[in-house]
Amino acid sequence: MKIDLHVHSGFSICASTTYKEAVELYAQANINIVLCNHYNALYTTPYGGAYSKHDYPLRYVEEFYRTRDYGDKLGVKVLFGIEAAICLPDCPYAEYLIYGASPEFVLDNPRLYELDQKELYALCKQNDLFLVQAHPFRKEQGHFPHDMKSVDGVEINCHYRFLREEERVRALAKENNLIITCGSDFHTAGQQGAGGIICEDIKDEKELKDVLTKNDFRIFMR
Repeated sequence: MKIDLHVHSGFSICASTTYKEAVELYAQANINIVLCNHYNALYTTPYGGAYSKHDYPLRYVEEFYRTRDYGDKLGVKVLFGIEAAICLPDCPYAEYLIYGASPEFVLDNPRLYELDQKELYALCKQNDLFLVQAHPFRKEQGHFPHDMKSVDGVEINCHYRFLREEERVRALAKENNLIITCGSDFHTAGQQGAGGIICEDIKDEKELKDVLTKNDFRIFMR
């Protein structure tokens, strides 16, 4: 099966497609998705959506459930993922993809965005999750590699507006013995299925985490 590991819906303020439009586009492409909407403190501000700190995680998981249910109707498997943004001493907005989590993980840990990288990684290990630094060389937005001992993988990102930096990601992964993942960072129509993985059929988030941990997949990009 094909899975795009990095997909946003309109819940992420930078995405222009609703969850229904996103699912419909992926149904046409015959690609499954991991919904990794942004999870960060910005969404608790007026600019980011003005959710209260109490309501934000609830709204976040509700978006997943409605997307998953619509995906079931159209034959698209929708798995839960997280793109958590945290503030580090050398970067105010570092982003990490979390795989293997259930929606309850967010409800149980509603302030993920207040952790530092080591704390986030430790929490992931305690919950048997897989942590990836998203687009580590996206210099246009101030992203660069951070603590490579506190992640499981790094991402080749296929967002159409930014350089993929595939060679640099592969070198970084080799140097630090990390898994390489891939995703489209889907935000808008036309971007669907720009990157992802091909693996044996999986049924849930835990099986995806196992596939990633074992590096039992192939990357695809267009």
